[in-house]
Amino acid sequence: MDAHHELASRLSPSGSLCYPGSEGFDVSNLRFTEYERPTYTAVVQPGCIEDVVETVKYATERNIPFSPRAGHHAVTSTMRHLQNGILIDMRTLNGLIFDKEDQTVTVGGGVITDNFVKFIHSEGMEVSVMGVALGAGLGRLQGKYGFLHDNMVSCKLVLADGSVVVASEKENADLFWALRGAGHNFGIAIEATFRVHKQSNRGIHYTWDLEYELEQCDDVFSTLNEVTEIMPKDLAIFVLWMRKSTEGKQHMILVNLVWCGPEAEADPWIARFEAIKPVIHSGKVAVEWPELPWTTYKGYNKFLSMPEVWTVAPYKMMSAACVKKFDLETTREFFESVKAKNIEFAGKGTFGAMFECLPHHRVREVPDDATAFPWRTSSDHFLFLENANGNTYEAGRSGEFEKHLNGWKSRFIETSGYGELHQYVNYGNTTSTMKDPPEALYGEPWRLEKLRGLKRRYDPNNVFRWYQPLIE
Repeated sequence: MDAHHELASRLSPSGSLCYPGSEGFDVSNLRFTEYERPTYTAVVQPGCIEDVVETVKYATERNIPFSPRAGHHAVTSTMRHLQNGILIDMRTLNGLIFDKEDQTVTVGGGVITDNFVKFIHSEGMEVSVMGVALGAGLGRLQGKYGFLHDNMVSCKLVLADGSVVVASEKENADLFWALRGAGHNFGIAIEATFRVHKQSNRGIHYTWDLEYELEQCDDVFSTLNEVTEIMPKDLAIFVLWMRKSTEGKQHMILVNLVWCGPEAEADPWIARFEAIKPVIHSGKVAVEWPELPWTTYKGYNKFLSMPEVWTVAPYKMMSAACVKKFDLETTREFFESVKAKNIEFAGKGTFGAMFECLPHHRVREVPDDATAFPWRTSSDHFLFLENANGNTYEAGRSGEFEKHLNGWKSRFIETSGYGELHQYVNYGNTTSTMKDPPEALYGEPWRLEKLRGLKRRYDPNNVFRWYQPLIE
């Protein structure tokens, strides 16, 4: 008899239950990183919302851990505590409905960002999107529209007891507040409705890739500090460490600039970075919004999104911290260490970095207490570090990667200008040896107290505790 025979019998005809060794299980269980990953004894691929409800009821009745998923990243190391559980692969619940009159889009709980963006672009609309909405949802368009969760109208979710509720400004408003910034703690989102906006500039974005030698680091980041003090809502900047450029140069700093406004108005902002003489200049590239992630920084996302690439270096560790301003000495020495580590571990692993510098105009027009997200007025930059090591992990050298990440995270916190860690919840707890405190993820004491009170009401048994837990 199946280990979960009863669960299989409770699923709809269109739902399915997959076990390890099957093709369905392997597809659902595929992850961007194998580092500190959860393990599962079965995968549910729901055919309808009721299948999610029945899975939650079955698992809670038997005290079996479970978790939903949609995309592949899942980099937080807190998920390692979920072992021998049930995975609910939400990607089969991927409906998309556009309401032209209300200018809203209702999405199924398993819709991935790429499909969401392509759908609303086809309707001549756009919205800020990059990360998942339950943690805020950062994006290059957030200067115009705010975070993705600022555009959330309502969310339908399955609670820990299997009941289905709708949260909005008018219905379960306290839960709706909590979902926007700490939503992973309260249930499984099975449907959400978002406001969308008519495209500006016909949905065309302009992007530039400028590469600099490591010796130009101070010039690059002093310029970045100056620009981000006054950057317009149409500009977004990403900075990446390039171990090897497409032109063959090694150990380069790549600055990617994206402009979503009138073409000519970008010129003075691009000129600031051209003035520090990039070694490689891509020129201006015009691209439609859905293709932007696959075009920026030389199409590097295409490479990172290939499962066959994931398996070459399966153990990826990440770390992050928010900084008010880049400390030049810290940033320069960090890049020097990244270069040294890449040379030391050549053929055994890679070290990289990404800095996200996004506009905040609309983000900061929304009241600070409007949602659970705590860092609306102090999230100027995000530091995103990635380490990918393959055979080195099995050889027992992963500790060196963790030490490198944790050490530099601590250094950036010290020079962040905040005096403490301010953490974007979707980037938190990404090594197992350095834990982000709840106040770094969820903010001030009043916010934590309110969130924990709601947690006790909606999930008294702490069923949803695997991803960035409010309560241990």
